[in-house]
Amino acid sequence: MNKARLENTDEIVFADEIFQLYPNYKELVFVCVDKKCSTRMAPACIKKNSKRRPHFKKYRNLEHIKECEYAILNELSQKGKDQKLTNTQVNKIGYPSVFKIKEDIDHDDNQNHSEKNNDKEEGITGRGETTILYEFDSENIKFNKSNRVQSIDRIVDWYLGFPYNRNVEIEINGNRIEYQYFFKGIKENTKSSELHNERIFYGRIILSDKNRGVFNKYDNSVYLTLLGFQEKDELTGRFKNYSIKINKKNISKTLLSRIRNKYDFLFDKAYEDYKQEKIPENFSLYAFVYGKIDNENETILNVEKHHITFRYDEVRKTMKENEY
Repeated sequence: MNKARLENTDEIVFADEIFQLYPNYKELVFVCVDKKCSTRMAPACIKKNSKRRPHFKKYRNLEHIKECEYAILNELSQKGKDQKLTNTQVNKIGYPSVFKIKEDIDHDDNQNHSEKNNDKEEGITGRGETTILYEFDSENIKFNKSNRVQSIDRIVDWYLGFPYNRNVEIEINGNRIEYQYFFKGIKENTKSSELHNERIFYGRIILSDKNRGVFNKYDNSVYLTLLGFQEKDELTGRFKNYSIKINKKNISKTLLSRIRNKYDFLFDKAYEDYKQEKIPENFSLYAFVYGKIDNENETILNVEKHHITFRYDEVRKTMKENEY
């Protein structure tokens, strides 16, 4: 399970953030996020030298209750990585169906308020305590406007976690599109004309000192260099690599800090594995971003507000040939 709940505060904690945000985690008591269950949970594989993804696991002598919704959803999530889920199963899990972009999302107070409200709607794709069921017909998944998200993290989680159910739709700015067409990979010889707005673009981050500590190099902007490139100069042998630009002024300090902490942790882990030749098969460090090409430099992808996230995972293993 990727998250648990603090017993004394009911705060939801994600396993991949615990090492950075809760250095005293050994002194804390974690329990299942389903309050009806509340079985004790323990963080596992959270340190940099671990080859497995951070997660929470139950104690050997304890079990989830039979009706534990989160345990049931977690089982379906694991199943969805290897095969197509039925409409009934997708129904039970729920998924982000509306990507709602608000201009005031980067204000701390509004961010907290909006996330708190969304938590009650978004089921396993959000950060709430339980999930709610969504309506489907017997053959096709009905579009559900109540499952709104304002973070691409949850959209990316569904895309990577359920590769055989990417025919479900998401709405953005009033237009609907299937998940499988909402993502576009940036790889070799990618033309800037292919990087249109209203897509989530993703690319592998170069593991070099150039991309280390990028959030602290400049006062107003952050630049990340990708392995994906526009073209190669045949005379010099140089590549015209794409880069991602984050405007610090467009993001609140709280959100920027979260993004920086996640990036620094994943980059350090991936870079160390790379130098020691210990990167697991199919693993890469990826950036996922909702943005658009810069008007003055067609190799720079500008982030729209805070819509960027990172994954050090088996991303390529879940991609289709036409997507990456």
